[in-house]
Amino acid sequence: MRERRQVPRYVAELHCEVSQPPGAAPQNVKLVNLSVMGCSLEGADALQAKQDCEIAFEWAGRQFRAEAAVTWKSSRGEAGLKFLSMDPAHQEVLRKVCANLRPLPLGRLPDAP
Repeated sequence: MRERRQVPRYVAELHCEVSQPPGAAPQNVKLVNLSVMGCSLEGADALQAKQDCEIAFEWAGRQFRAEAAVTWKSSRGEAGLKFLSMDPAHQEVLRKVCANLRPLPLGRLPDAP
């Protein structure tokens, strides 16, 4: 199977808010992995695939906010977001967060014999 990742992903367990459409009442969700291009969420039952949203979280006293698109959604409430736009200050926060997280392994390790 060919790897689709273009940038490293990082293990994250952050609580964040997602608004869909942008500016609507936020939904509290769990951010489970993060990259400079997007993230995946758990507990995102109310999100709709192929629609824009806004994501926000706080890290080390700094606010991160970005416009994003829901690229996929599972029946278990998981969702994947692709970041569409963010200002330079939020981009800097994102890079600092990623620099302080553990990289997500590229593939599943084989089961022990």
